[in-house]
Amino acid sequence: MPVPSIIFASPRFRKRSCGLLFGLLLALMTNSAQAKGPAPSTSIPLAPLGFQSPQTQFMLAGSSMLTVDFVDPDHLLLTYSAKRLLKRLSDCPPSDQDRVVDAVLLELPSGKALARTSWRTHDHGQYLWNLGRGRFMLRIRDNLTTFAPMVNLPRGDAFAQRAFIRTDRRIGGILLSPDADLMILETLDRKNPEEVLGDRHEEDDTPVQINFFRLISLAGDDIDVRPAGALRSRVPGRIPANAAGFIAILDQGHQRWSFDFRSYGGKTKELAGFDSTCRPSPILVSGSEFIAFGCHASHTPQVIAAFNMRGEEMWEQNMTESYVSPSFSYAPGSGRFAMSRVLTHASMVETEAVSPEIFDGQAITVYQTDSGRQLLRVEATPVARAGQNFSLSPDGLRLAVIRDGALEVYNLPQLTSAERKAVQMAEAAAPQIDGDPAMLMSSSSGEPADSGASAAPVPTNAGTLPSNTVVSQGPAAPDAPSAGSASSEPALSPKAPPTTGEADRQGSFATGSRGDAPEQTRRPPTLYAPGESHGNDPAHRNDPR
Repeated sequence: MPVPSIIFASPRFRKRSCGLLFGLLLALMTNSAQAKGPAPSTSIPLAPLGFQSPQTQFMLAGSSMLTVDFVDPDHLLLTYSAKRLLKRLSDCPPSDQDRVVDAVLLELPSGKALARTSWRTHDHGQYLWNLGRGRFMLRIRDNLTTFAPMVNLPRGDAFAQRAFIRTDRRIGGILLSPDADLMILETLDRKNPEEVLGDRHEEDDTPVQINFFRLISLAGDDIDVRPAGALRSRVPGRIPANAAGFIAILDQGHQRWSFDFRSYGGKTKELAGFDSTCRPSPILVSGSEFIAFGCHASHTPQVIAAFNMRGEEMWEQNMTESYVSPSFSYAPGSGRFAMSRVLTHASMVETEAVSPEIFDGQAITVYQTDSGRQLLRVEATPVARAGQNFSLSPDGLRLAVIRDGALEVYNLPQLTSAERKAVQMAEAAAPQIDGDPAMLMSSSSGEPADSGASAAPVPTNAGTLPSNTVVSQGPAAPDAPSAGSASSEPALSPKAPPTTGEADRQGSFATGSRGDAPEQTRRPPTLYAPGESHGNDPAHRNDPR
């Protein structure tokens, strides 16, 4: 799952000649290709699959140009932007950046293509999310559908889609918990986002609506999506949350910070403290463990530490390389996660910097969460600032990486007895679900405690869904064609949004109340690359998640 990036501000770099840029880029690619590293167990050439190398400027700007995901331990889903002529659509606005994305289901270790399809997207933002258990979520504009390739492969349509969520608002961000049991949907008004975020009139003080949804995997390709509350905020925000609660940050002074886990039912679990010269950024990596980025003697987050719900700091490491745009892939059941960092030649990089000479490769490291043991480090090429060019298998025993024109798969060591015991202890310490996100907000009164909110969300009385939003289960919605079809399948009538009474039972907010809020520090947007209508952050986000 991709995560927000760490972006540093700095003086502008001088422009260089095109020839120098090309030479530096070529040298970077050559050095990466010649660098020694671990040998993959499987290498699948991409050219025979129709893969076309994405344009460098898009990859370095943070556009979502390709993805690789494990469907299960023996199958991979590869998607990539394809260079094709597009039929002009009469209803496309001038701001659209239409493209074709090809999707291929691959068998391991043979690399055989079992099924493929194409989608037409209308921007360069993230379009695919891995929901776990072989299910995926696809975004076409502001319409979300789901599909399960292995479930539907025997039926002859591996990419058959089910209607999921549709909104008339503009999707600005989608966040998933490590176990994909909680989805956070951030939406904005349709008017110009610059005006929305810059206008401080009373009616626009909280233009971002944040909706929480519980995701429950059912039989076959079905997923039950349950609204779990909503709130409004001045800006989109990264929320380190899962189905049970969220991580809050407390400033104790003298560069000492502490963490709390706050359940949605109102319970608080005090966790370990952390010394950092900058505000730490926590990221959940399982239901009961999280890492945090921090600083020592500077304001550059070069320290990573791991914590558990038993109140322990498990380990702490320094990262010597300068980097931006960390992204993650999780395997909570094995107590492992993979972290990607785009390495840079300078410790300070502009938010919109895309010059190839700034970057020094993309390093992907697999960690054992309880000990910090590094199981594998490998470089990915080409550099993908948006991430999604690597994937950790659900069992934590394989890592897939796009590298040097091939899809490489690396075997990881089996868990030791001590590591299996640590996973069991982590699962036993996972907080229990005792409510919905709305319960904490609506039951609190007065000003919130210090939870790290730079733009504190406030409750909304708009119910649990954005206006004109439909949550549904069914065939693909219009604008989301199924495999092998240029036109969309007819859609069944989706389920109606909950009534007012239903919304109250699902956890709507009391008007005007305000309570402890998850951290809201990420600058917009989550989905859109620079130059698009709501974007000045090239890697979609501005803090690690």
